[in-house]
Formats: sequence, C-alpha cells, structure tokens
Amino acid sequence: MSKVVTDWFIPVRIPGDKQGDLFVKYLVTWTPTIVILDEEGREHYRFTGFLTPEDLCARIIMDGAKTELTLKNYDLALKRLTDVIEKYKGTCAVPEAIFYLGVAKYLSSHNPKPLREGLDRLRKEFPQSEWTLRAKPYELISL
Repeated sequence: MSKVVTDWFIPVRIPGDKQGDLFVKYLVTWTPTIVILDEEGREHYRFTGFLTPEDLCARIIMDGAKTELTLKNYDLALKRLTDVIEKYKGTCAVPEAIFYLGVAKYLSSHNPKPLREGLDRLRKEFPQSEWTLRAKPYELISL
C-alpha cells in the first residue's frame, strides 16, 4: 500500500495533538481523514474513516484521477481510472471509476458514447450502485 501512496502522492501525516492548527485549517473533525490537495494547495477530495488496505489504495487512486480530470490531465486520469477498475476489482471504488472513466473519455474526445457505455456497464455489473443511478441521464445517448 505504501508504494501506491508514494508513487502517486506526497504523503503528509499531521498529528492533531501537535499541529492542531492544521486540523482547524483543513476542517478535520475525525480521524483518519485523507485530504487530496493539488500542487497549489487546493483541496480536491477528502474522505474520513478506515478502509481495508485494498479499498484505501483504490480510493486514493480514484480521487487522484478525479483531481487530474479537474486539472484537465485526461491521459493520466484515464490511466488511473483504468488501474482502479483492473487492479482493484471488488473494491468500493470500482463503480465510481467506471462512471468517471466515461466522463474522462467524453471530456478528452467530446464524444458522448463513452458516457452511455459506462451506464450500460454499471447496469450490468453494479445495478444497485449509486453510480448507476447517477449515470441514468446518459440513457438518452444513442449508441
């Protein structure tokens, strides 16, 4: 797991008893809290609570991919999303990765078909996922 973190991010651990001002600055009310910032210090994603090592790796890579989407680094976002889907099967991040893979393909090509393909895959593999529900508007896209 540490390889995933150090390959993709610069990890920083902040002890609340010694650096409480940073807990206030980053609105940390419970631990563990993972905050993903870009190189400018802007927060992109956060989550709180314990996950299995595999789920944590998938979540960190997923949120990094969404950060890359925001920064318009589509190739890197596509790589990270594909990694989550292929290497972390069975984790809670996979349905979200499928959703955002369609989004990343659309943003990089302006072709809406990957959005619909993502919905179809979600309906097949994860029919009860909230990400399937979020992708429902894409059913209007014809293939």
